Amino acid sequence: MMTYDRNRNAITTGSRVMISGTGRTGVIKAIHSEGLDAAQVRRSKTVEVEGSEGRYEPIELIRLGMH
Repeated sequence: MMTYDRNRNAITTGSRVMISGTGRTGVIKAIHSEGLDAAQVRRSKTVEVEGSEGRYEPIELIRLGMH
C-alpha cells in the first residue's frame, strides 16, 4: 500500500521517515489499510515505524529520501 506524508510525498513499506512530533527516524515496516479508502488511510493511525511504539498517521510523517 502506498500513501502520502504531510508534504504529499509518496511513502510505502520500506520508506525512511521522520516522525514530526518527536524528530525520531525509522523505516516504515507496515501500513495497515484493510477496508479503508485512501483518505481514511492518510488520516488514521495506520503506519508502523521500526523502532517506535504504536502506529502513526501518515500526515505525522516526513519522508527522508527515496528507498
